[in-house]
Amino acid sequence: MPTPYTRSLRRQSRRNRRQLLWSILALLIGYAIVWFNNHHQATPAGQSVRDSIASADTTQFLAERSVGDPTIHVALGVPTDATPDNDVLLRRTQYVLSYNPTTRCANWVAWNQSAWWYGSAPRYRGQFLPDPLLPPEFQPVLHRDYVGSGFDRGHLVRSEERTRSASDNRTTFYTTNILPQYHALNAGPWLRLEEYVEHLCKQNSRELFIIAGPIYHDTSRTTIGRGVRVPAECFKIIVVLPKGRAKESVTSNTPVIAVRMPNLPDITGSWEQFATTVSDIERATGYRFFTALPDYVARALKEQRLQTGVLSF
Repeated sequence: MPTPYTRSLRRQSRRNRRQLLWSILALLIGYAIVWFNNHHQATPAGQSVRDSIASADTTQFLAERSVGDPTIHVALGVPTDATPDNDVLLRRTQYVLSYNPTTRCANWVAWNQSAWWYGSAPRYRGQFLPDPLLPPEFQPVLHRDYVGSGFDRGHLVRSEERTRSASDNRTTFYTTNILPQYHALNAGPWLRLEEYVEHLCKQNSRELFIIAGPIYHDTSRTTIGRGVRVPAECFKIIVVLPKGRAKESVTSNTPVIAVRMPNLPDITGSWEQFATTVSDIERATGYRFFTALPDYVARALKEQRLQTGVLSF
């Protein structure tokens, strides 16, 4: 028969086992919380997405820490499609692009943009230039291919976005960085969005990752010069981050601007009215974007559609 002392020991043993189980359970819960935060990067309770972005600011822009490194421009991934033969990648300090020898235009141009890239260098004066990085087997597009065509030489990377030095600015006048755009588009909603990019960088100290390029329709095969194909539309994708932040800071809630603008001679209106989703642009171009991001983050970003027209921070 158990003695009172034995019964006491048994009760103490049961209490110890319960305490051990509760300790193990608490430890598992703690690990689960840490794992969830690391993998889902959730916004803290009571804090808005834009508040969390603003509080993550740093003292240096990415370009300051990565001077001369072209990989900064494709930090969110190199866009890919089903026909890599038409993707001639050109990487330079100022931007990265995919050149298409068939259309004789860029498939896309990707670049990092922040206040660091703006400066006082004067705008390059002279004819647009063949791209010195273009392999010699491809005949370069020349300034004269646009002469008398009725189309502007529409920048993808804007001239003003590379004014830190004269050499930076000169690279924006390579013919791989332009598309045939009607003046109404180039000086209209396309320019208004470029000005908003400048506002985000200079007034809000944002760190942007931008991709821009043409959209072609099978029914429209207009060319100018020596076979330079005219796009039916132009697209731009802008991922908005705090100063100094890169891929590791992108979450499912990171603001994204995506637009498709028709290349029409009478286009009018604000850039906001052409807002769409990255998924829509993927379907129109055949390219897959955000290839370096986790799938669940990329999927969320691709379904974002700008609702308010202007981001507030």
